[in-house]
Amino acid sequence: VGDFVAIDAGWRHSIALRHDGSIACWGDNDDGQAPPDGIQGDFVAIAAGGIHSLAIRRNGSIACWGRNNDGQAPPDGIQGDFVAIAAGDFHSLALQRDGNIAC
Repeated sequence: VGDFVAIDAGWRHSIALRHDGSIACWGDNDDGQAPPDGIQGDFVAIAAGGIHSLAIRRNGSIACWGRNNDGQAPPDGIQGDFVAIAAGDFHSLALQRDGNIAC
């Protein structure tokens, strides 16, 4: 059923944003980067990194999951008003609505 609106792929995992705002995950989940039951929430954007993933909630805050050995995916997420995210192998960054960048 075609209910996906965005996709991304990490090193050995993939994530997809559903129309309802939840996230589906596939692949390697050794570090919690792709929970088989997915991630529930009201998300508007996703990014898959090397061994972590992140997503922007409709309220502009960021949820993170997976490996966080370099601070790339803080388990408590990041509060703020974000409009874009990106995830690399061992880092992440986010664009705030005011044009500032958080890394």
